Amino acid sequence: MLNAIPDLDPSLILDSLDDEIAVVDHQGRIIAVNAAWRHFATENGAKTLEGFVGWNYFDVCAAAGDDAAAIATALRHAIDHGTAARFEYPCPASGGQERWFEVTIKPLHLHGGRCAILRHSNVTARRVAIDQADNAHVHTGLLSALVAASFDAIISYDLDGRIMSWNNAAERLYGHTAAQAIGQSMEILYPPGFTKRIGEYRDEIIAGALRSFEATRMSRWGRARLVWITAAPIRNAAGTVIAVSNIHRDITEQRRHEESRQIVAQEVIHRAKNMLTVISAIHRRTAANASSMQEFNEKFGERIASLSRSTDFLTSEDWQTVSLDALIRSQLSLFTRDEAEVGISGPAVDLRPQAVKTLGMALHELGTNATKYGALGDGGGAVSIRWQVAPGQPGEDDTLVIEWVETGQSFAAAPEHKGFGSTVLTRLAVTLLDARVDYDFGEAGLIWRIEIPAAHFSRRDENVPTGAKD
Repeated sequence: MLNAIPDLDPSLILDSLDDEIAVVDHQGRIIAVNAAWRHFATENGAKTLEGFVGWNYFDVCAAAGDDAAAIATALRHAIDHGTAARFEYPCPASGGQERWFEVTIKPLHLHGGRCAILRHSNVTARRVAIDQADNAHVHTGLLSALVAASFDAIISYDLDGRIMSWNNAAERLYGHTAAQAIGQSMEILYPPGFTKRIGEYRDEIIAGALRSFEATRMSRWGRARLVWITAAPIRNAAGTVIAVSNIHRDITEQRRHEESRQIVAQEVIHRAKNMLTVISAIHRRTAANASSMQEFNEKFGERIASLSRSTDFLTSEDWQTVSLDALIRSQLSLFTRDEAEVGISGPAVDLRPQAVKTLGMALHELGTNATKYGALGDGGGAVSIRWQVAPGQPGEDDTLVIEWVETGQSFAAAPEHKGFGSTVLTRLAVTLLDARVDYDFGEAGLIWRIEIPAAHFSRRDENVPTGAKD
């Protein structure tokens, strides 16, 4: 049959093919091969240029392992029953590098009987591409899962600054859903008046000059969040930058705690500096009202013990809540001869630890100033401390409003020098409690007013009547 076409050598056609082709007879002996097969056979251990012609292909398969055994079975079916088959199998090269081949088996009828033709194609490149695509799909799935499950906001934006991706943590942090954020400029997160444009960030990140930085960003609700941003350019397969990735970690509370610890440390130093002044005032006022040395010793000892309790309120972390009335009376006991000197009124309210610490520091500062310069000093005057729970608007929480009102002294203007004490009274509560604070001086006296969010206090069912004591 191979010689059916006159004047044409079939071997020339077979030798021109890139695939390795062999013909086996009904016993499995290789009876003919093309040039590609001979070349492949030589690379894989053939001693002659005949490419294993005369070898039994079933014996070769038996020695080659399970994959080859399956090929041998298919070859037997092709010879005996005229069925075709196709396989892909690995074939390590002599250097250990894995290759993949596709073998196609088809029955072939020659004058000498039923045979089979085997065609081998090297499909390593295709197999590698498939494996790479599979791995890329797996890696993409893993990356998507990691991004979705991340506690940090992960955001990407194009070179024009438009948001391309927005994970669940970004929605939790900033309040915008992915549908709302994607396509918008990254500048929707900027606080009012922020001057650095997204293009400046993009250029610095692409140039490698900016990899991580701290910045203030705004949520959909208008709340400022302090975030640590890690940034990197995103490149395509050709190495061209096509976008920028951002990881935003919310460090607002971390910075608040750090500032809280720093302020407490400064307060301890500040109190130490004021301690001699306070003790001197305690000594002077106790001595002025004591009728005997024994009474002086008792009263003076009580006031020094009260000073120690005041410090405990500042530094202790063991309590759950503290009564606002008890906190006020404990702090004022350092500075007054008699509780009747100070008017105290308001409902029964319990403060949570951060509010206890913050208000304790503020009350101590107000009491110290009043003793040195104001209504609790030798010049006379009066102090009134009152508080109420103000109901919020519909959908909003209640607010605790506390006022320290000092009269009997003239404060025509606020003190020019603003030291740490001013920080305690004006900035501390804003930083640690998200509170509103007013600190006003006037000829009629002084008013310090604070509005504390509901997260930092709880109101009991019963009320303490105005002027009553716990």
